[in-house]
Amino acid sequence: MPVIHNFRLPKERTVGDVLNDLTTKVELSHPNAELRLLEVFYHKIYKIFSLTKRIEEINDQYWTLRAEEIPEEEKDLGPTDRLIHVYHFTIKTAHNQTVLRKPKIRGGMTYPDPCPTVLQQLQNFGDPFFMKIRIHETLGDVKLRIQKKLQVPNDEFSKWKFAFVHLGQPEYLQDSDIVFSRFRRYDVYGGWEQYLGLEHPGTTQ
Repeated sequence: MPVIHNFRLPKERTVGDVLNDLTTKVELSHPNAELRLLEVFYHKIYKIFSLTKRIEEINDQYWTLRAEEIPEEEKDLGPTDRLIHVYHFTIKTAHNQTVLRKPKIRGGMTYPDPCPTVLQQLQNFGDPFFMKIRIHETLGDVKLRIQKKLQVPNDEFSKWKFAFVHLGQPEYLQDSDIVFSRFRRYDVYGGWEQYLGLEHPGTTQ
């Protein structure tokens, strides 16, 4: 469960100042651990703030600001590594929708042909996170690390589905698929439009 901390700082202070203050208020995994500040919106990570960013330049009216410890493995990315976004999602079905099919001609007049349909919509939920993947890792390899990170019991985790999601469209993966090959080389700041999706039941609130 995330812990909320409130700060009252002069507006000329920086993100680095906030994180330095925060290290005195939270329990870190080791004394030299580093923190980062993320901008989260609708369960997606949109930005990692620079340590020199001034507090007065950050708009937290709509965004959630999340500070977290940087895992040691993410500090040393080589040419055969990538840092990807990983998000939870579920598929919601919308019934009683009406779409127009190809128009029909009756008595010389053209009429739209309405037809009921079922629409499926992907909805994200939960806490998004980053994960380092390696060039030859299969989905099966990555799944083991995700299960360990999230501490999900085997019986529950076996029901999860995994997909490469690009612009809201999921492409479901098999355990033998190489995850690295799905991701184009984006700077991590623009990575929200492609991510590894974890499909399972959960709250979308």
